[in-house]
Amino acid sequence: MTKLFVPAAAVLLPVALIGVAPPSAAQQPLRVSSEVVCAECVITIDTVVTLGGLDGEGMEVITKYSDFAIDARERILVAHHQYRSIYVFDMAGRFLRTVGREGEGPGEFSMIITDVNVGPEYIHVFEVLNGRTLLDHDFEFVRRDRFPGQVGHSFVTESEVAAFVANIPSPSAVGHRLHFLDPSGNMVSHGGSDSVYHTRGTLSAIVTGNEESLWVVEWDSTRISRWDLRPKPALARIWERTVDEWERHDYGPGVVPRPGHTGAMLDESGLWIVWRVPDPDWGGRPFDVRGGGEISDPAQDIYDSWVELLDPDTGETLARYFDKGILLGFVPGSRYVKAYHETEAGVPYIRLLEPRLSRGAGGAQER
Repeated sequence: MTKLFVPAAAVLLPVALIGVAPPSAAQQPLRVSSEVVCAECVITIDTVVTLGGLDGEGMEVITKYSDFAIDARERILVAHHQYRSIYVFDMAGRFLRTVGREGEGPGEFSMIITDVNVGPEYIHVFEVLNGRTLLDHDFEFVRRDRFPGQVGHSFVTESEVAAFVANIPSPSAVGHRLHFLDPSGNMVSHGGSDSVYHTRGTLSAIVTGNEESLWVVEWDSTRISRWDLRPKPALARIWERTVDEWERHDYGPGVVPRPGHTGAMLDESGLWIVWRVPDPDWGGRPFDVRGGGEISDPAQDIYDSWVELLDPDTGETLARYFDKGILLGFVPGSRYVKAYHETEAGVPYIRLLEPRLSRGAGGAQER
């Protein structure tokens, strides 16, 4: 399993930087086409493990709303907004135990768990409006760092710094989008060409990276931002991509179903992005959720998914993989993609998939 982390020297968190960081210089987005430019690049995907699909202990947490992570001991950690515990499975899909319970004490969780991520030493658990809890890999409580806001996706570096985009209305973060939270609880916040209060789309985003850079992929747009980490974090580039599937199925804010990114990962092959769009063969009609109501059709009938591999230097699409299922993004601590399914009886299960780049004939691949 490949893990990519930022070394301690890459993210600098001296005391002098704690507080409001100066905004980065305004960047003009560079428009990039999503046309596949590498004819011989092919994405293949293999199933690693399946969780759920049967009754049994721990299966209640396996749904399309679950957050997954894989820790340093190759255990699968699963959190769900209905539960105040983390469910632990092995790599064969067997339930092992739960960690934590509802409460205000050390190692307990009183609010909705919104994200779980892992580093070499710690497990990072984020709660809505309640900050972050650090656990070691024996699941022992280390510390809690309280702050307002909601962290939906994070990226954890080798030095255990958690990077994320969030609306955090504190004196040290007002108007800043990208935040670095070190294992001692110190937070450094950085701005950009847009503040968190004026960014396109929602107030969160997907963050991934390596030892040189962080990449911010907006939730519900085709905008991607690159932040260089050395000598200190600075906004370096913004891409505005033209994606036909996105444009064709975007009916505007509040209208569902609509396209959206569900995860990203950076490795030696490039920048991977998972996103889903409404299935053109779905027989239903989009509607504005702000007027109430909901779609009753199974999600797997409504959405299709894509896995894209981008050249991190140019933003061009090297390869694209089409999937009729629902792909829910990458699992922190791994290079695996979550795929959501339901049996004919409506029982949910999750497959973890490993995407790979190979060289051969063909373009977009379909399952």
